[in-house]
Amino acid sequence: MTDTAHATTRPAGPTGGTWFVAPTPFTASGVVDEESIARIADAAVRWGCDGVTVLGVMGEVAALTDAERETVSRAVATALDSRIPFAVGCSGGSVSLVRSRVAAASDAGAAAAMVSAPPMAADVCGLPGFFAAVAGSSPLPLVIQDEPAATGVRVPVPVLVECLHASGSTVVKLEDPPTPAKTTRLLAVDPGLRVFGGLGGVAALQELGRGAVGTMTGFAFPEVLRSLRLAVSAGDDRRAGLLFDAYLPLIAFEAQQGVGLGIRKEILRRRGVLTCAATRTGPVPDARTLAELDDVLVRVGVLVGPDPLVLVDPLAAPDPVAVAGPAVRP
Repeated sequence: MTDTAHATTRPAGPTGGTWFVAPTPFTASGVVDEESIARIADAAVRWGCDGVTVLGVMGEVAALTDAERETVSRAVATALDSRIPFAVGCSGGSVSLVRSRVAAASDAGAAAAMVSAPPMAADVCGLPGFFAAVAGSSPLPLVIQDEPAATGVRVPVPVLVECLHASGSTVVKLEDPPTPAKTTRLLAVDPGLRVFGGLGGVAALQELGRGAVGTMTGFAFPEVLRSLRLAVSAGDDRRAGLLFDAYLPLIAFEAQQGVGLGIRKEILRRRGVLTCAATRTGPVPDARTLAELDDVLVRVGVLVGPDPLVLVDPLAAPDPVAVAGPAVRP
């Protein structure tokens, strides 16, 4: 089947917007917490997200059983109830494994399957063939995830574009830093690609400014990334820059290597979304880190809670702390 045939027979994937990459919540006893998954789904809708992605790297997917993967996919499908679409991470080490995961995601009601290169793939020139085989008769469009930190595979721009064309996909979740520069190079080769920024939003302003269509990441305040995207789309560069600057300390603090997932889960616990901030991979924040989190929340003026964050207009109110009030930690 030709690339064109792939593109015309398969539904379109995510077209843009703010997609929230959900963590996998666990109870204090270590089992998948379906009630917290339901709250994540409700919160994503309430916070103005355009979609939800589950079973990504920050979903601790490598630490889940196949049965747990199915539990997560079906729980989020039930909770979202078609209010917004969801994508499912389906990466794996072989074509057959990935295709079986894509089929399971489709059965659960997913709108797209997110797939990265096989871990530690030695021959990057063979990746277009891998993605073409995965796409095959797939019922779902693919989001190709470019994430060398997780896969150990760095994909050059020409090869990544070949992978997208071979699979009939136009959507890439770009997490190979420096992501702004790679966004520019990708769109120079194929202006029709739809690039989503990830990595916690640390370069979201620059990615969007270079043509990215949205973000697909798990930053615990997606309302910020949504407002940033809307400002860039409106051509209001000054407002977008000041907004990004106002919340960058929090974005950077949450994006720390190693402990970042634990910080994100703790924030979501404080927002009333997760019952427990337990992780299976990576450390939980220690007392000093939690104190530093308290400090950064106060400095950026974030009052933690379940309701959508009331963002300060950076042009009208230069002192966000005075407007939003202090953060609290139960």
